Amino acid sequence: MMLIVRVFPGDDLADTWNSVMLNLKAISNEYCTPLYISQQEEKDFMSIIYDVQDIDSFADLIVKAIPSAAKSSKTRTITLLKPVFFPAPKDRPAQLERYQIAIRATSEEVHNVFNHTIHLDYPSDVFPTYAAYSFGEDDILMSMLSVNRDKIRRFLRENVESQKGVLGVEAARINLSKRVAPTEMWKKYRENKYLFKPFDGFEEYDYTDVAAMEGAFVRDI
Repeated sequence: MMLIVRVFPGDDLADTWNSVMLNLKAISNEYCTPLYISQQEEKDFMSIIYDVQDIDSFADLIVKAIPSAAKSSKTRTITLLKPVFFPAPKDRPAQLERYQIAIRATSEEVHNVFNHTIHLDYPSDVFPTYAAYSFGEDDILMSMLSVNRDKIRRFLRENVESQKGVLGVEAARINLSKRVAPTEMWKKYRENKYLFKPFDGFEEYDYTDVAAMEGAFVRDI
């Protein structure tokens, strides 16, 4: 199972980011592996994305390890169910920004919206890296890369918001992202969940390297 832990700092968001980086071992165990950490622009939290093999073991991390290791005031957990990953087009632009896309849809149309969205004919300058069901505040979460905010908003408006059953779509730019899982483990994790295997015109791509920095800065918070 793939889970997101949103960590709200007790004081300073940059301090929480750095504390998480220094305490990765404390917030991991044999059943719960942090895959990468990220931060959304203009949001007051950071996110830790986990691979979880035992939910009870994960609960121990949430209530015991993460609050002290991350210096958090509170956490929120988001499920990512039936995640699918995508290889990247080889002709993609050199400079890309990453966005988290949150989609809300009516219950009877969630499956159709998800199926439609993951099978869209994406251009090389707007394309997904993963998608999953996420029942709760949102119904579908995606990670997408694009050249800029205007481009991705236009693509979502024309191809997703117009679909039957869609109630709302939000695109939030990821201004910090860093992979913390071992390289080979992260590679196999993605490969096992690919919607389609790389073929001519597509290739493996570690999107967590986009906009990666060592820690958060005041101007990004």
